[in-house]
Amino acid sequence: MKRLGPVAAALVAGAAVGALLARPLADQASFASSPDALLSFEQGVPSGQSFQQVRVLSPEQMDRIIAVARDLSPDLATRLEESRSRDADSFRTALGAQAKRLGSLAVLRDRRPELYAIRIQELRLEAQVLALGEQLHSAVDAGRTDDAARLEATLRPLVLTFVDSNLRSRAVELASLDSMMRALRVDLERDALERTDTVERWVSALRDGREPAALGGRRPSEPAQASR
Repeated sequence: MKRLGPVAAALVAGAAVGALLARPLADQASFASSPDALLSFEQGVPSGQSFQQVRVLSPEQMDRIIAVARDLSPDLATRLEESRSRDADSFRTALGAQAKRLGSLAVLRDRRPELYAIRIQELRLEAQVLALGEQLHSAVDAGRTDDAARLEATLRPLVLTFVDSNLRSRAVELASLDSMMRALRVDLERDALERTDTVERWVSALRDGREPAALGGRRPSEPAQASR
């Protein structure tokens, strides 16, 4: 079992969640119903740079990240606020590998509050499960049979709650995907029926020197996104 050391103990107490945030969960799947969500958070990011590489965040972006951190852990939020009070570089350093994860959660908080609440619960539960699991492993290694039995009895229902939270969030995401697919199908059928009119609008716009209306939400010069 992967040992989390003192960080795991802090997680059980509801403190630092940074180490867990750096681990991959299915957060990107949360944006299936809104594939441009993270891009909206990263508006103003220079072309060719990732979110983690940008050295300047707007005050609003910092506020949103800290709000997410506060939902996860007051200690984490306090550390970020303290680093922000020094300078922007300190804030980004404090974020570290958590930057994109917290940014993604910030967007989810604004756009899908019901799914955001489930995700926050899932992160908290996973943190508690991993930390308690470390205690169980240590008790087994040390031959503390009674402690191990007590910890396992506590761990089992907690893991069940964590698994149920994960299943619930995936069900919400699947419902969103289904709704999005139905809407896309309706759009496609409508555009197919209006095919001739669309051709005429494009030819007319190009003749007049105007930019043609987007096809299916994008111009042919724009790359199609797999998640669209």
